[in-house]
Amino acid sequence: MPTGVRLFVSTVNVQNNAAFVAAPASGAGSAGGNTGTVGYAQLVSSETLTDGSTASVFFPAVTGTDVPSTGNTPIVEIPVVNGSATAVWEVINTNPNAIETLRFGVYSTYTANVASNSPPAGTASVNLSFAPTPTAAFTAAAGAAASSSLTIPRFIADTSAARNIQTINICRTILLYPFVTNVQGFDTGLAIANTSTDPFGTGAQAGTCKLNWYQGASNPAQGDSGTVASGTVYTTLASSAAPGFSGYMIAVCNFQYAHGFAFVSDLGARNLAMGYLALVIPDPGTGSRNASPACQGISGCTASGENEGH
Repeated sequence: MPTGVRLFVSTVNVQNNAAFVAAPASGAGSAGGNTGTVGYAQLVSSETLTDGSTASVFFPAVTGTDVPSTGNTPIVEIPVVNGSATAVWEVINTNPNAIETLRFGVYSTYTANVASNSPPAGTASVNLSFAPTPTAAFTAAAGAAASSSLTIPRFIADTSAARNIQTINICRTILLYPFVTNVQGFDTGLAIANTSTDPFGTGAQAGTCKLNWYQGASNPAQGDSGTVASGTVYTTLASSAAPGFSGYMIAVCNFQYAHGFAFVSDLGARNLAMGYLALVIPDPGTGSRNASPACQGISGCTASGENEGH
């Protein structure tokens, strides 16, 4: 989990994120449990704790402390330690005559603070497996052999790669400078203004801009503006940032409300000069500029992926 993200899970299996599966009529966890035909699982404190010894409670259940903003599914926060969290549910009611599917709700929340880049960009991923899994070094071969110490039943951990379930992208601005040159007696002055300081109470932000140069072949290495403080303007010359360059440049600025200006002239601006505002490209996030977010992955969609402004 990315730093600063809080994680919650449903204490029982759900029909969907807003409706939970009701406990068996006889009472989950009672001596009359495991009756009926509805699969039912309860969040437990750990897969390694010993079950209870009384007839009324035979598993270490975790009680819900809250409900999500939509629906009334009981949920509880799972501590995130060093970027990882674990939830274990114990199946306590099942239909032995059917193949069952159990679903569980997962919820996350965080307080965004763009001025301090919190939470930082990152991706949350998940692995699922049956329990118990005796140790991290446990193998299928070891589980297949007779053992007086391993649990019964026992399973190996999920061997598949973790699946991404949430991505947090930083707030940023992408600027396109369509023509930048410093050849044949010309040069281009470039400016990037961090306008997150304003009279409207906008949170001040600061960040760097990565300068990406494109001229078809032999593209210069990516440049870096260094930190552009809120309320300041970064300036450079193309001849300094990318000598011998003629093409276009895309600046990826790690703050909102960046705006750009370019001034192309002959040396000394004696005969020819022109200026233009950089275009602001909608942030494609982790996707592509080929199509707008509403079109991504939809067959036949032809909407443009760009809607530039200044």
